[in-house]
Amino acid sequence: MSRKILYIDPLDCTGCRNCEIACSYIKEGLMNPQKSRIRVVRIGATYDSPIVCRQCEIAPCAKSCPVEAIERKGRVWVVNSQKCIGCGICVQECPFGAIWLHPDNGTAIKCDQCGNCVKHCPPGKLRFVDPNDLAHETEVKYARKLMEIMEEKNVI
Repeated sequence: MSRKILYIDPLDCTGCRNCEIACSYIKEGLMNPQKSRIRVVRIGATYDSPIVCRQCEIAPCAKSCPVEAIERKGRVWVVNSQKCIGCGICVQECPFGAIWLHPDNGTAIKCDQCGNCVKHCPPGKLRFVDPNDLAHETEVKYARKLMEIMEEKNVI
């Protein structure tokens, strides 16, 4: 079985932030997006996109941690909050901006792929995918979008 990552196309996200609320409630017992392991960010004026750990094969966050607090558990990288010293090096090293420091205790927090955000995504667009399948799916989607625009503009 290949590894799966959480994915949503920014064109599909409604920006409702239910994923953040569900995550913070499951992980912290509070509906507080600042304590969520997934973050929705605005891209430009019209798009929203969840930012979530991509579970890198060779994770820069784990490699950079001076106390080895980011550990591999099966296919997922998790933060051992007992080891984490809150130095923030992992935050700086993540190429996806998908790890944060907890607002209360300062330890690193990141997605552990529990799937609760997927269950609570109202449009059902947030999902687990095989990263190898993404390229083809994205190509098809954007080719269709380009065709729509070209037809709209009477180019074809």
